[in-house]
Amino acid sequence: SMVALDAAESMVALDAAHVAYLPDPVKLASEAGYPAPDVRERLAGEAGMAFTTLSCEDVASGRLAGHTVLVVPGGFAPHTFARLGDAGAAAIREWTRAGGGFVGVCAGAFLGCELGLLPVSVRDIDHVGAEATPCRVAFTAAGQDLLGGPSAPVIARYANGPLLQLLEQEGGGAALQVLATFASSARPAAVAMEGSPAIVAGRFGDGLVLLASPHLEDGPDERTRAPFRNLARLAHGFGR
Repeated sequence: SMVALDAAESMVALDAAHVAYLPDPVKLASEAGYPAPDVRERLAGEAGMAFTTLSCEDVASGRLAGHTVLVVPGGFAPHTFARLGDAGAAAIREWTRAGGGFVGVCAGAFLGCELGLLPVSVRDIDHVGAEATPCRVAFTAAGQDLLGGPSAPVIARYANGPLLQLLEQEGGGAALQVLATFASSARPAAVAMEGSPAIVAGRFGDGLVLLASPHLEDGPDERTRAPFRNLARLAHGFGR
């Protein structure tokens, strides 16, 4: 099973944390105000992590080296996947396998699934495209422990992030941990969203992969902002 980092260990050597940030290249070129500043504010501003925006071409040419965390924010995952190409996809897999921490939010979580970083699949892809809406997110005991999430559900923005289905592992492979579940639904009644995983964590080689379907980073207060910072802290600390 995944080893829980105790609080002291997860705070270790944060000055060595270096975040690589990989926004959607098409939206970056065409959409004013993308990406929103929240991820940078949480991680560089509040957590004091070194923070560098990389392009898909940077990733494909080996520039993940020296970074401890890769954060892929919201956007449209097929844009990023297409621009990464085989070389970029392989670079992310190899870097994570060697101890990197991958944090995918919304489209970034889709990308993590597409890259095969965790044994999860995405269901109900047909309803992507609905308006963003507030949703309720409940942290599990593991999420309260590892992310400092509160025991009561929090409100977070849901913008068509993946509904994750955990896949059965042959021979009891690396354990996945569900760190939060959806405590409300933003999809048609036929789609079971409430109670399904909202944030999952698991190992990929020596690295840690954290996939978050909802947007904790731009929540109204520390009840979501602190757990978001702790996603990056956990991703950084795991491979050290």
